[in-house]
Amino acid sequence: MFSVLRAGVSRQACLGVRNMSRSVRSILDDDSTPVDLSEDNDAVDGIRSPSHRRKPPTEPTPAAWQAHRASLKEAFPDGWNPPRKLSREAMDGLRQLHRVDPETFTTPVLAERFRISPEGVRRILKSRWTPPPQRRAELLKREAESKLQYRQLSALRERMEARQVLQSREDIRAARYGELEFQDGEDDEETESAHVRGIHSRDRLAFE
Repeated sequence: MFSVLRAGVSRQACLGVRNMSRSVRSILDDDSTPVDLSEDNDAVDGIRSPSHRRKPPTEPTPAAWQAHRASLKEAFPDGWNPPRKLSREAMDGLRQLHRVDPETFTTPVLAERFRISPEGVRRILKSRWTPPPQRRAELLKREAESKLQYRQLSALRERMEARQVLQSREDIRAARYGELEFQDGEDDEETESAHVRGIHSRDRLAFE
């Protein structure tokens, strides 16, 4: 029984050695095959310039890109100008101006005055929708609160800036006043030292 086991183990060992020798031979055979390194040699020798130094292609732009660019220029002749939102009061004022004098306040004039697109002016003039009274009152109240808050913030900012200006002026004035006092003190010391000459009658002298 032990002889059979030994024979099986020896056979497996022989097969493993044969497979290992075959794998080693295959690796050596792969290393012996020539490899094309012409691209690497070109990069090392500097034949091809780096990507950041390459010039843009001189080939014409594809037709699809040209058509897309032309459609964008046709849709936005003055460039991209996002729409600007108007308040309810501004819309009412726009309608009122056009209602009073439509020949003077035309669509292009209103678009330029209110800084919106002509299409937006047309939509505002064509729209007949009006919010309910309660909703309109809420919108007006919200707009009034936002305006009041903006005014309060701007007034607070102005007060803070004025306070900073006054504080800087006071600091400059205090610095100048301190310099003047220091100079006056030096002048007083110089005058006192100039007036004192010799020994005063009230000076006490001690002899040892």
